[in-house]
Parts: sequence; C-alpha cells; structure tokens
Amino acid sequence: MLGVVLLGFLLTGAATFIGFARLDQDYNAARLSRKEDAVARSLRFALRGAVGDTVEATSLSWTVMPGAFADRIVEIEEVHGLPLAVYRLDGSLFVTSSFHSPAEQGFSVDVDTEVLISMAQGAGRLEVPIGNGEYLAYWYQTNGAGRPVALVALRYASRSLDAMGRREWIGNLGGVFVLVFFVAAGFAYLLARSIAGPLSRLGAMMEKMDVSRDEGFEALRYSAPKGDEIRVLVDQYNRMAENVRKSAAALARSERESAWREMAMQVAHEIKNPLTPMKLGIQQLERRAKAEGVELEDLSGRVVALSSVLLEQIGVLTRIADEFSTLARLPMGEMKPHHLREILEGVVELLGVETVGPFLEMSGNVQVKCDADQVGRLFQNLVLNAQQAIGKGDGQIWMSVLQNPLRVEVKDTGPGMSEEVVQRIFEPRFTTRGSGSGLGLAIVKAIADRHGMRVECESSPGKGTLFTVFLAS
Repeated sequence: MLGVVLLGFLLTGAATFIGFARLDQDYNAARLSRKEDAVARSLRFALRGAVGDTVEATSLSWTVMPGAFADRIVEIEEVHGLPLAVYRLDGSLFVTSSFHSPAEQGFSVDVDTEVLISMAQGAGRLEVPIGNGEYLAYWYQTNGAGRPVALVALRYASRSLDAMGRREWIGNLGGVFVLVFFVAAGFAYLLARSIAGPLSRLGAMMEKMDVSRDEGFEALRYSAPKGDEIRVLVDQYNRMAENVRKSAAALARSERESAWREMAMQVAHEIKNPLTPMKLGIQQLERRAKAEGVELEDLSGRVVALSSVLLEQIGVLTRIADEFSTLARLPMGEMKPHHLREILEGVVELLGVETVGPFLEMSGNVQVKCDADQVGRLFQNLVLNAQQAIGKGDGQIWMSVLQNPLRVEVKDTGPGMSEEVVQRIFEPRFTTRGSGSGLGLAIVKAIADRHGMRVECESSPGKGTLFTVFLAS
C-alpha cells in the first residue's frame, strides 16, 4: 500500500513536470505568434509611412527609403521589447533595431544560405536556435499585393511560467502526498495488526497441538463470523490435522502389527532350527528302546549322547531367547562411573583364545559413565562377531583404546566385508552366515544408542574389519 502511494506521488510529479513543460511550450508559441503579428503590422505601417502604398523589394535602398525609417525600427523594438533586423530578399542586411553592431544583437550581416533556400522553397516561417534558449524567427514581409518585399528576423528568448508558482504548487502537492502517505501507513499498520494478531494466536495454538496422540486430540478453536477468512483457514487446518492424526494412528498400528509379525516369524524360524535335531534324537532313541534284544548298556550310551545334544540345543534356545529379549527391551541399568580397563579385561578373560585374542592395547585407565553389564555385552558381541568371521582360519583380534576423542577400536584380520554388507550390518535379522539370529550387531547398535555412543565400521574384502566405538566421556 505504501509503495502504491509512493509510486502515485512519483507518477504525479512526473506528469506535473511534463505538463508544465508543455504549458511553457504552448505559452512561448502563443506569445511569439502575437509578437510576430504585432511586429509585422508595425513594420507594415512603417514601410507605408516611408514610401507609400507602392512598397516593393527595390524600396529597401537608402536612396529611396528616408532615414526616418531606421528610427521607426528602433521604436518597434522599444514598443514590443524584441530586437529585429530587416534584410533584403537576397539576404543582405538593410537595418537593425539597435544602434550597436548587428553581431552584438545576434544578427548576421548576411542571412545563412540554408535559411534563404528554406524560405524560397515556401517556408512561411522559420525558427533558427542561436543558443542560451534564444532563437531567430524569420518571415517574409509582404506589401499590399502580397508580394515579399523584405526578410524580417526577430530575436526571441523563451520564457518559463512563474517558477515560484511552480515550486509552490509542487510543494503543496508533496504535502498532500506526505499526508496521504502517513494516513496509508497508519491504515496499513492497523490492517497488519488485525491480520497478524489472529495469525499469531493461531500459530501458538498450532504449537500446542499434537496430532500423534490417538487420544486427547483437541482441534483449534477460533471465534469469528462464518465468512471470516482466518476461520476458514482454521477449519481447513482442523480437517487436515484430523486426517493426519487418523493416518498417523493407522500407520503406527500397521507398523506395530508388522513388527510383531516379523518378530514372530523370526522367533519361529530360530526356534525351529534346534528343535529339529532334538526331535530326531528322541525318535531314534524311542525306536531303539522298542527294538527287540536291545542291551541296556547300549541304550544307556545313547541316552547320554542324546542328553548332550539336548543340552546343547537348549543352550541355543536360551541364547536366542536372551537375544530377542535384549533387542526388544534393553534394561535401563545403572548408569554410574566404571573403569574402562576392568570392562575390557573382563571381555578378554571371558572370550580370549590363546592365538586369536582379543588382545588388549591400553595405556593407563579412564572412567566412563555407563551400565557396565551392557557395555561389556557390546564389546563381547563385537569380539564374537570377529571370532566367527575368522572361524578356523588364521587371524587375530585387537582391542585398542585411543584418546582425543576417547574411542575403542576392535580390529580383526578376518576375510572382511564388501561395502554393501557394511551398509546393512546393524540391521536386525541381517546375517552373512547360515546360522545365527542376526541380532548381535543390532544389539551393539541399540546399547550404543542407549549410552549416547557412536559405532562406525570400516571393512573391505581380504583386509579385515575395524569397528570403532566412540565413547561419551
């Protein structure tokens, strides 16, 4: 709005200046026309008074024209205030209205050839600028019969209308526009407040909304007439928020159901693996026991062998249950300072293999605020993953503690992994081995997130694998 007012002022000012320029042009043209007519009439009377009605081109000679004619020319300038010069038809100067030299009055001794040609070709009147806003107006002076007898040059200076009045008019116009500008500014301020106030309240209400809650959702309330634009906006927003809430609730239920289905499928798959050898062993023992002539000693040996298999598979089932339980709900644990060396030495003592490791490289000691059991489980899973990658091959594992920033590197010289595998190793159920639940590294990631740590992995085929755990000191 203010820009429109300012633009209007500029356009009005420009139009005003253009209008004044045109007024000046029209004023000067009208003034010159009147002056030329008056000078022509005065000159006609002067010629008649000097030589009578029989004025001809040959009359412009001092042998014919009396000396009083020059005085009449001077009187014409005094009356009309414009210098003039009378030339013969061939362009030679006959007389001027001044006692000074013609050059001082801006008149030449001989008319320019181009002016003579233009006049001879029928130009009834011709203007020639001479600088400083002045110009010479040429026309033919005729006798009673309409024949040219002389070429008259009138020096004319253009005038402007009252400059003071113009400035006063512009000043008045500027004052009016300044008043209009401030009135428009006040109106714009009130209009902006009337719009910004409800929008600010609307924004504050939007911040308090939580469309993720399936219950307790409260729509925005805005009291206004039915046709109010902001009320229409609030109603549309409430409808959109309700649709988003329903979609979010449906998506959350779908994700929960999908997660439970995947978890159930994974649990069923993992439990089925150890149950198969257990079932086969029991069936074989049953058939052997029902066979005729079975010896008690042989049957006892098979029971012992089956017990060993059952105990091993029960251990597998227990480990699977523990892994799924840990991944589904990590215990909160007790967060307090612990010596990092004690945690890592416990991992080495529990999982250390004489030629494989892990071998601990650490100078000094440092305290870390954590749950010691969970952090120990984190490094145990990393070491177990490295030992399984090495398998029966030749390889070693090191755990190195580095400073600035505080981090623990678990490095092995196993077969390594491709870039595609590295991108997915922390995903639940992802494994590159035929056996295993694929939850070990997922648990590592969950424990690290629980403690505000960061785990990174670098690996390439044939060059081993490096896990770096950045600890929160």
